[in-house]
Amino acid sequence: MFQFNILKKSLKSKARIGEIITPHGKIQTPAFIPVATLGVIKSGLSPFETIQSKVQCQITNTFHFLDLDRADQVEKMGGLHHFFNFSKPIFTDSGGFQIFSLGKGREYGLGKINSIFNENQKEEKKGNNLLKISAEGAIFSSPRDGRKILLTPELSYKIQKKLGADFIYLLDICGTPLDNHATAGTETRLSHQWFERFLTTHYQDKVKKDQAIFAIVQGGIYKDLREESVNFVNNLNVFGIAIGGALGKNKKEMYKTISWVQGLADPLKPRHLLGIGDMDVLEKIIRLGIDLFDCALPTRIARHGQALTSKGGIDLKSGKYKNTFQSIEEKCQCPACQNYTIAQINFLFRAQEQLAGKLLTIHNLFFLENRLEEIRKRIAMSKF
Repeated sequence: MFQFNILKKSLKSKARIGEIITPHGKIQTPAFIPVATLGVIKSGLSPFETIQSKVQCQITNTFHFLDLDRADQVEKMGGLHHFFNFSKPIFTDSGGFQIFSLGKGREYGLGKINSIFNENQKEEKKGNNLLKISAEGAIFSSPRDGRKILLTPELSYKIQKKLGADFIYLLDICGTPLDNHATAGTETRLSHQWFERFLTTHYQDKVKKDQAIFAIVQGGIYKDLREESVNFVNNLNVFGIAIGGALGKNKKEMYKTISWVQGLADPLKPRHLLGIGDMDVLEKIIRLGIDLFDCALPTRIARHGQALTSKGGIDLKSGKYKNTFQSIEEKCQCPACQNYTIAQINFLFRAQEQLAGKLLTIHNLFFLENRLEEIRKRIAMSKF
């Protein structure tokens, strides 16, 4: 049921157009995967409104369903597609990101974006680490009630099976740019052991669901470890390859890390850059051969009043827009631009009405999808 077809390769870069065929429809690549942490995109978007924004798919987080003890309930409803009435393809993260965010990320005050684009980051403790890693798995202190949660590769598989996403991910240890070579090496090799355990559980499962698996290349900021990891992943029986973990402290380092992986990764498999997708890096990562990318940034900034436009980002909360009676983006066909002016949305933000964030979230997603459509056309004409 799952297939990745490469339809066109650029003659100017490593960019390519493809299609991923799934039980819930096709994904045209390069594609953006919006983050729906608990099954819905924040700002109160309904599944209908999400689809109105032209998104092709979404990604949901496994750890939170484990923490909330809701995986069984979702399974009884027939999986995430039925539970949230979302008909398009769904991805589920393995829980590996929480190994970062509730572990070293929390301890050193690192965010996914900040840890990549912060050259001055120092190893200074700023919070409590809620995680302990062992050979068996990751032991969490629940951020909700403090109880202990052991997330193993086997459990990650079982939870993702219950959630019923189209695409599931092997459980990995997401590192940080503060990790030295020894730490990054140890955690990368432990991730590889977890991959094998996850896949063994999958192969031994007599009642498999129709799901495709992505492996994750780790290795931090170290070329030899990235190469070791991608060579390991190439030999796994998986559908796709993701690039995760620490990608560097600036964009230049990130592009270099992507290039290390892309030079060795199986060219017939789709490639997913995890957790990155802001407009500043969009075209560059696609030129490097990335097929899929996910990021919470476009929807997060929308909730705080930031609109994506062809002229750059604008802050719709600013008082200077209170009398701007025009759409956010000229010729934009999104529901926000077709039915509201900047002045109206400005008023809604300043009045703290939730509708403001919803409208801007729809616009930002729609704008990003339009940009990707344009890029795919440029690749087709070998102009990208």
